[in-house]
Amino acid sequence: MIPLSALVLAAATAAANPPSPSVDGNAALKHASALASLGPHPWGSPRSRAAAAYVAAQLRGAGLAEVRQEDFEVKGVRGVNAVGVLKGAGPGMVVVGAHHDTAPDAPGAYDDGGGVGVMIEVARVMARRPPPPRTIVFASWDGEEAWSTGLGTTTGSRAYVRSLGPQARDVVAAFVVEMSGWSGGTPVLQSVAYADPLRPGRHVIAPAWLMAASLSGARSAGGSLGVGDPWLSWLYQPTVRMFRVNYYGDDLSFLQAGIPAVFASDSSFSAFYPFYHQAGDTADRLDAAALARMGEAVRGAVDEVARAPIRRDPDANWFAVFGRVAPQWVLLLAGLAALLPGLVHGYGSGGRRLLARAVLSGAFAVLVWEDPVPALWILGLPVLMTGLSPSRLAYGLSLLPAVALALLGAAAWARGFTQGTWLPLWYRVALFAALALSALPAVSAAGRGLKNGAKGARPAARPAKRGLPRTRLAS
Repeated sequence: MIPLSALVLAAATAAANPPSPSVDGNAALKHASALASLGPHPWGSPRSRAAAAYVAAQLRGAGLAEVRQEDFEVKGVRGVNAVGVLKGAGPGMVVVGAHHDTAPDAPGAYDDGGGVGVMIEVARVMARRPPPPRTIVFASWDGEEAWSTGLGTTTGSRAYVRSLGPQARDVVAAFVVEMSGWSGGTPVLQSVAYADPLRPGRHVIAPAWLMAASLSGARSAGGSLGVGDPWLSWLYQPTVRMFRVNYYGDDLSFLQAGIPAVFASDSSFSAFYPFYHQAGDTADRLDAAALARMGEAVRGAVDEVARAPIRRDPDANWFAVFGRVAPQWVLLLAGLAALLPGLVHGYGSGGRRLLARAVLSGAFAVLVWEDPVPALWILGLPVLMTGLSPSRLAYGLSLLPAVALALLGAAAWARGFTQGTWLPLWYRVALFAALALSALPAVSAAGRGLKNGAKGARPAARPAKRGLPRTRLAS
């Protein structure tokens, strides 16, 4: 028999640490259905204003005491954002956002009614708990689909960032919930590189600490987040740093303002929602379980990010492997490890081989220092393998990552996902030169093999002439 004191203690412990409520996928689906029932509601339309009013009412119903609608205007087109605030125990704030406007011909159940539904239900869960470490702002923006007007991109979230003024320095990060609720998809973080307005030709991207915190938080909540693509994650990461991707979310507005941000979606290159921006993007295409999965991942990620310190360093060089994020110093060590076998071999050989290896090592080091992810993906294995083995087979196999990157880039371009490259001309020239230098050991080994084979071959024995045996004439 269990003592009464033990039961009392267990009840007290449960009351002090209540289980965290989970995000309701069915409720999120109802929000997506309600927004899609408006029909297409692009930025500037009366229906888009109705969508903003709906979101504001639902945020109040979720338990947020401070909810407002913020009007903005861009080039004569008016829009409205819905913003709710959950006060935190400490300074700083985290922004959780989605967008309620749609493409001109789409009801927008998936893009982005599902994202809005997830955001509202995450707000409901968090509002029922003790105050978070930092203030959480839940925002539904207008004008994410402003591309259709030709007047800009992400106009609503840009207006929101401008409205913060000096308070923008208090934003730890923005976590944006994009296209969500497709049963055929998998929740992933889309770390797309965007043009840096302060450095022409360069890009900004979600920082390593934000990616690590989001992945860790999702795991802690029992959810799951990948990076970029559930099947092609490792290939996705150099791709978005090498090619200009025609794919974005409202994280664009924050990253270009110098605020860390990332967006989550359950669409990816290998499994992309088939009714994107189409009239068929209706609520019956969505799945409550998929919305719940995304909601739990978002809730966990936001919890973790809310505990993070404010950081403004770019922290842009990283690579995610099996749910963990390798920072820049790990990438630099990987580059050094790839160089060492070839340097040792070249030093032992001396002469032109040492010179060629020194030039290759210098070019590789510069490329890795400048932009490590594309350099390591394309050159890492060729540099390493030619230092370990000069065989043509080993070198050919080492080129497979580079070939896969080129094929994915071509496929993405064919599908309209990419346009141009982020790599400057000097980087591309140095990359191809380094590839050519890395091939020299394999080419030299093949040449020596042919030469040695020619030297080792013996001429065939001269056949004896057949005929009558010679006789010596008597003198």
